[in-house]
Amino acid sequence: GLRSATGRDLDLMLRLDRAAVILALDADPLLTDPENIRHARGFADGRRAGAAGGAMNRLYAVEGVYSLTGAMADHRLRLESRQIAPFVAALAGRLGVPGAENLGGAGGQGVDSRWIDALAKDLQANRGRSLIVAGERQPAAVHAAVFALNTHLGNTGTTVSYHETRDAALPSVSSLAALVSAMSGGAVQTLVVLGGNPVFDAPTDLDFAAAMAKVPHSIALSNSVDETSSQAEWHIPRAHYLESWGDARAVGGTLGVVQPLILPLFGGRTPIEVLGLI
Repeated sequence: GLRSATGRDLDLMLRLDRAAVILALDADPLLTDPENIRHARGFADGRRAGAAGGAMNRLYAVEGVYSLTGAMADHRLRLESRQIAPFVAALAGRLGVPGAENLGGAGGQGVDSRWIDALAKDLQANRGRSLIVAGERQPAAVHAAVFALNTHLGNTGTTVSYHETRDAALPSVSSLAALVSAMSGGAVQTLVVLGGNPVFDAPTDLDFAAAMAKVPHSIALSNSVDETSSQAEWHIPRAHYLESWGDARAVGGTLGVVQPLILPLFGGRTPIEVLGLI
């Protein structure tokens, strides 16, 4: 969704501590989000009177699955996940976002107009101090619409910020299909699988197993002897994350060291060690 709206791969950072009004759309930033601890701390900070302009923050949750965020919400609307897109479209239209009729769905059938009116009024009164977030179950169009809403409300750069994706590549079915084609055509002499089980969970129409069978040499690094490891020429035991050294970069760019908590049990190796050997 962010790529379709901006043309770039971006990571999203939420600052709940700066938001006076928070709208969670089929999202659970207080529990299931990777940044949930920081979000919970920020939400708690905003809950203290005086932290958000002299009053406690307000949390709206619109969701089809009861979540911790929904349980904490001041106002919760139970709505089927498939109705989130029409809800976003109706809200965008009420706020006067350009191109609202194309955002996240059409119409607004089945959406309580009183909710839309009250929510739009609250968001409009807190421009630059509100925050809207969509959950991972929602399609890309809804995430693009939420980006437009946050931009329209002046939240970008204050309660919501975006950072270039670094040290990581997003999943790509097209690149996997290109790999399968190369393997089938004999262009790959040695295949190294660093975790994952593509023989089992790659799209069926790619027939990854048949393509892998045509590769002369194959190596699988895995926590278990799964379907890919069973077909590979060599299986290397992968170290569990609790017995591994490593590094990580937070969404905001902060670097950190990953330290093991236990000694290695079965001589496992990390992807970094295998790549270093290669």
